[in-house]
Amino acid sequence: MAGKDDGSFGLDPALVKQIDWDLALRRVVQDLGSDFIWAPHFRYICREAGTQLIELVKRELTAGQFSPGVPMTIEVPKSFRMRVGGSTKRFGPSFTRPGSILPLKDRLLYQVIGDRCLTFVEQKSLKDRSFSHRSAAANDDAMFMANRSCWNLLQEALSRHASKRKFQYVVKMDIANYFQSVNLHELVNTLSGNGLESALVYPLESMLVKYTGERSSRGIIQGVNTSDLFGAFYLHPIDRLMKDGKWTSARYVDDIYVFVSTLKEADKVIRTLVPKLRNYDLVLNEIKSVVMPTSLLRVEEPDLESLFGDAIEEISGQDDDALSEGYGHQRDWWDDEGDEDDVDDEDIELKATRLLFDSLADYPGQEEHIERFCIPLFARAESDYAIDHIMASFSQRPSMTQIYVHYLSKFVSRSNVTRFLEKALDDITLYDWQGMWVLAALMQRGKGSDSAVTSAWRILDDGRRHDAVRAVAALFVGRFGPHDRRKELFGIYPNLSEYVRLAVYFSSLRWKGVERSNARKMWGSNDEMHRLMTTAATVGRQTKSLSGK
Repeated sequence: MAGKDDGSFGLDPALVKQIDWDLALRRVVQDLGSDFIWAPHFRYICREAGTQLIELVKRELTAGQFSPGVPMTIEVPKSFRMRVGGSTKRFGPSFTRPGSILPLKDRLLYQVIGDRCLTFVEQKSLKDRSFSHRSAAANDDAMFMANRSCWNLLQEALSRHASKRKFQYVVKMDIANYFQSVNLHELVNTLSGNGLESALVYPLESMLVKYTGERSSRGIIQGVNTSDLFGAFYLHPIDRLMKDGKWTSARYVDDIYVFVSTLKEADKVIRTLVPKLRNYDLVLNEIKSVVMPTSLLRVEEPDLESLFGDAIEEISGQDDDALSEGYGHQRDWWDDEGDEDDVDDEDIELKATRLLFDSLADYPGQEEHIERFCIPLFARAESDYAIDHIMASFSQRPSMTQIYVHYLSKFVSRSNVTRFLEKALDDITLYDWQGMWVLAALMQRGKGSDSAVTSAWRILDDGRRHDAVRAVAALFVGRFGPHDRRKELFGIYPNLSEYVRLAVYFSSLRWKGVERSNARKMWGSNDEMHRLMTTAATVGRQTKSLSGK
């Protein structure tokens, strides 16, 4: 159906019936676990009232009344830091990137569109050149193969190309502000020209433009399955350009590697590539792009899986199968079940992880890559090996906060870890994104101290703080605060955003007796999401699964 003047649109009822809504919902639930923003109240609705959420979206699409909402976006520190003049060791201010989550109805439809694009994107992609976001099995809850598996494929390709004698140099290029620079109309045209169903073209374009705040036609939100798919595919023409030019290349999202024999050939690559990128409104990051001898590639970008394998061999003389966890990504904290490991290999893997982690000083500039590799493995093994390192590095590496505190959450029963996290809550230099994850980690303790509840209340009561951290603060106060704090939640509720209000209501599901009943009477039918939360709570109690997951 065509769009309306108010921005709403619909889909042909026949297409609505064809869509695999259950698969899309499962993938949304899976994707929520690695979001930039921690939103357990969203996950709870998807898990316990997913059927009702699907029916709501289907009704609006069939009636031509679906209207895209507004994403929530927070500034997320990047690994790359501003250079401090005259110093090679001091940490400068962090650059940031926007991390977003969508309203649940939008998230579900956006996932549907991604699922409909996945097959033709996979078919069109040049798999010998593009290695990120490879599709998983057709009906897998995960849309993509584990990031670490994809990263390993890239590393294998880089190692293979670098070993060839004819290649003396590698041109390593990074695109500046990639996701924020994607031309939306060019993206939609590219998808449409490659197989996107015509009925989905207008809905997709309308959603993408709405998500930029309708201020421009540039930029796709980061941190969502479908955006990852589109971001990987938008540079397909660059892979094709490299192939047509008979250049050996490898790409991981917007990181491009081209292997050449001479500096003159490197110059030709740049002269060819830059105008092509400009056609897609993209430019190279001049600071992070470099030409280097292939012999330095292992030092500049160490193959961590290979180093881990070397550590395994050093300890046991045996090869180890590649682990399947996502490279640098976390599971959802409400459902961190982990994988069942081979008990016989567990001790060897842990020793190998320690050996690799201890090599941080051998790879200057690559510390965060090694941390992203090792710390999730320590967390899975519940090894306390990295606690002291993380406490010492916490203030220096804001981009690592999510991984750091996810690891520390395994040890919040220890007084020194709890004290460290509670002190961090009051650190005014933290980004709101960091404070959100610190609160999330403290919640895993199952109880909150008076001082932590007071700090959380200050965050919730401060209108200058981001809604993402205020929502988690509301969860913390609602779950661990005493009666007078819960009473204050009733007072502050009308002054909060819909997103934070929903978090307050979610926290009330754990309350007892009259308090919970009063919360449901006052808030339970305020809007669509509150009504879905009420349904979710009813379903949750019926299935005895009301456990905060």
